[in-house]
Amino acid sequence: MENKKFRYKKGLGQNFLHNTSKLGQMASLIDAKPGELIVEIGPGAGALTKLLCATGAAVKAVEIDTEAINRLTEKIGRPENLEIINSDFLEVDVASITNGKKAKFVGNIPYYITTPIVEKLVENRQYVSKVFLTVQREVAERMAASEGSKTYGSLSIFCQFYAGVKLLLKIDKKSFFPVPNVDSAFVSMDFESAPQLGVLDTQLFFQLTRGGFNQRRKMLINNIKRVTGIDDADAREALKGAGIAETARAEEVSLNNFAKLSNLVYNTLRKN
Repeated sequence: MENKKFRYKKGLGQNFLHNTSKLGQMASLIDAKPGELIVEIGPGAGALTKLLCATGAAVKAVEIDTEAINRLTEKIGRPENLEIINSDFLEVDVASITNGKKAKFVGNIPYYITTPIVEKLVENRQYVSKVFLTVQREVAERMAASEGSKTYGSLSIFCQFYAGVKLLLKIDKKSFFPVPNVDSAFVSMDFESAPQLGVLDTQLFFQLTRGGFNQRRKMLINNIKRVTGIDDADAREALKGAGIAETARAEEVSLNNFAKLSNLVYNTLRKN
C-alpha cells in the first residue's frame, strides 16, 4: 500500500495501481526493448516506471505533481535511463519530447481527461507507434467495440479510424489506491496497424458518423440527410452503394461501410 503521508489529489484524478500481478502483466504487454523510447503519462509513485526502466528502455515520465515525483524518486531513485518531466501532458510538445521520432506511450491516466489525451495522441500520431492506457473499463469497451454492440459509438469509430484497438486486460477497482468508484481496463492503440480505409474527406466522414450516433435511435438515412443536406433519393443510393440497409441505424454499420458511405456521399455532394 502507498505511503499514508502522500497526499492523494482528487483534483488530479490520482488512483495509483498497486496490484503487482497486473503491473507485471502490463509491462509484459508493453514489451519494452532496450534503448526503445517509452513516454509514460502520469507515472505517479513509479510502480510501472520501475518495471519499464528495468527493461533498458529509455523512459521519459511526464508528471504534473511534484509530490508524486518526489515519491517516485524515493522508491526507484534516478536510473540513468529515466528522465522525469514535470509538466501536464496536455501541455507538452510531443515532437520535442520524442526528438521527432516514434515512441510508445504508456499511462494510467485520470478518467476525466481520457478523451483529450487520446485526441492529443491521435493528433501527434506521426510520433507514436503504440499506446497503452489504463482507463475506465466502460471507456475501454467503447474504444474497442465492434458494430452491433451497445458500446459501439463515436469513440469506437474515432479510435479505430486511426489505430488497431484492443482491450488487453481488465483491472478490478480494488487494485488501485485510493479505490476508485469504477473498474478499469488496459487498452492498446496500434497506429502502425491502422486500417486502410481510403476515405476521401475525413471531415465529412466524422460529420456523418457523429451525426449518426448523436441520434442513434433514428435510422441512418435520416441522419445522412440532416447532416449533409442531400435529398432522399441520393441518400438511399449512397446507402445501397455502401451495402447498408435503408433501415439501418448507426450502431449496425461497420467502420469499413461508414468509409464507403462517406465516399459515396462525398461524390454526390461534388456533383450537386
